[in-house]
Amino acid sequence: MSEKTSLYTRMIRAGRRTYFFDVREAKNNKRFMIIAESTRAEDGTFTRSSVIVFPEDIGNFLAAFSEAKELLNKGD
Repeated sequence: MSEKTSLYTRMIRAGRRTYFFDVREAKNNKRFMIIAESTRAEDGTFTRSSVIVFPEDIGNFLAAFSEAKELLNKGD
C-alpha cells in the first residue's frame, strides 16, 4: 500500500506554468494539501516547487491568500 493516499487532485494550466492542488492522507490518517507549480523551460525541462499546508494552518493560509488577492485585484 502507498504511504500517501490521494483524496483530491486539480490541475490548472497557465501558459508555461501548471498548478496542482492535491489533498492527501498519510498512513497515520492525517490529511494535508500540497500546492505545486511546474514550469516548462525553453529547453523542454521542467522545474517543480511545492508548498504543504496542514489542516491547522488552512484558516491563516486562506486569510493571507484572500488579502493578497484583494491587493492584486486593486491593480485592475
